[in-house]
Amino acid sequence: MKTPSNNQRFTLRQTLIVKLCLTIAILALPAYAVTNELVGSSESHSIEKFDSSGNWIKTFASTGPWISVGIAASPITGNVFAATATSLILRYTKTGIPLGSGGSYWNTFDLSSLVGSNPVESLLFDPSGNLYVATIYGTNGYQVMIFKYSASQLSKKKPAPAGSPWPIVTTTGRGDQMAWDVSGNICIASFASPNTVQCYNPGTGALAFDYASEIQPKSIQPVGLAFGPNNNLIANSVFPGEIWVEATARAGPMNELASGMVGDVGWLTVDSAGTLYMPSFHNAEARYGNCTAPFYACMDYDFSSDVVYKIDPSSGAVTNFISTHLWGPYQMIFVPF
Repeated sequence: MKTPSNNQRFTLRQTLIVKLCLTIAILALPAYAVTNELVGSSESHSIEKFDSSGNWIKTFASTGPWISVGIAASPITGNVFAATATSLILRYTKTGIPLGSGGSYWNTFDLSSLVGSNPVESLLFDPSGNLYVATIYGTNGYQVMIFKYSASQLSKKKPAPAGSPWPIVTTTGRGDQMAWDVSGNICIASFASPNTVQCYNPGTGALAFDYASEIQPKSIQPVGLAFGPNNNLIANSVFPGEIWVEATARAGPMNELASGMVGDVGWLTVDSAGTLYMPSFHNAEARYGNCTAPFYACMDYDFSSDVVYKIDPSSGAVTNFISTHLWGPYQMIFVPF
């Protein structure tokens, strides 16, 4: 048999390396190139899944007799969590299957012994897979509290919360969306009593900053929030359908970026390019008429889909990103599956 020359061996080695690299690239592509969205649809008691262009894929999961408010996905496991405006948090795998053998852990994450009749609404993960949970009400004898659950607890049937300095007891009137600022503080929006955003040091539980002096003069009623790369606050206003951006971090003023969106608007999501996304619970007050019960307990005779808006962070231009298969959305999140 003829022995290959050095040039032939080099060429063969190059060919094998190229083939190997192409194989690795093809295998890795779906995990990194595909970004989809999950949106909680409270009136249909479901979580809906959309592709990167906002096209509906399927119903990701049912939430049974409960509604979905805040939703979050673990950056470690991909498991999806949904707050229900009760003391229960629902859990799913990244394929939408209820957590636990036969779904046995689906509705066992129950905070009733900790929060009593104060429901939970907002969920937030940190990069290590720890989950933070906030209660809704901070008036009339209630307190908005933020609990921490370590990543190791979240696969258990009944997760146990972390100890001191948790829970953090805030002085907000509502516990709406939570977000991390650039300094690593955990921040929470409150659209009423008082209208503000407060940020807390997660290591000590101490209040790091209160944005009331910037938010209240503009009559902003924030339920959604995010932070720009310079740590400037981005907040919406729930009923007028506006988005406001802080000119200078922790100094202000708050300047209006976009308006004219139909309230009640929900929580903010930001992609890697800084583009903003915001659901709208379209014209909820008019749709429910004189019903005094919570929206999800009333009869809504408008069967048209709600929307998720897409907002350009430079111009404030607004377009409809999602406009099908949504009824009463509170939050949209990006997921890599």
